[in-house]
Amino acid sequence: MSIKVIIMDELRDFIQQNKGLFDDKQPIRGHEQRFLQKLEQQNNKRDLFTVKSFLKVAVVSLLFILSGLYVKDKLFTAMYNTTAEMIVPENEELKEAEQYYQAQINTQITMISNNNRLSEEQQQMLENEMKTIDNLTKQLQKDLKAMPNDPRIIQAIIQHYKIKLQVLNRIVNDLNKINNVKQLSEPNNEKISL
Repeated sequence: MSIKVIIMDELRDFIQQNKGLFDDKQPIRGHEQRFLQKLEQQNNKRDLFTVKSFLKVAVVSLLFILSGLYVKDKLFTAMYNTTAEMIVPENEELKEAEQYYQAQINTQITMISNNNRLSEEQQQMLENEMKTIDNLTKQLQKDLKAMPNDPRIIQAIIQHYKIKLQVLNRIVNDLNKINNVKQLSEPNNEKISL
């Protein structure tokens, strides 16, 4: 056996043998009720303490979360406004070039539409080429939104407008040549009278 067990056994034996020495004093009347009341008050205080502690932690957590959301909202708004301010001022050179080339392109398209010399296949090829050029221009415009101050992108957009206009000019010139040749080859219907 261990020493602790031996000491505990001896202590228990001593208390049982001298029980009368320990039982000579009786507690005051109502002692048990007062003890139970105090015990109940302590338990209530512990319950109150845990509820109060929980509420305090909950309030602090809620305030922390709300302040975090507020700061995040302010930072996001500030970042968005800064980005919007960077994009909003349009490049005047690009705007003027787009207006000029779009007016020229519209004129050429009207001339081609009025000339009924293109076959269905040729019209389809022309539309496909124009769509390809337009898609490249749209992609460049997206790139410009991402990097608004990059002059290479601005020049590339202007270059695509130039290419589109050159293609349309060439088609109009070819159609005019075809019309001129057809007019020269058609017999003259004028009557010569003597």
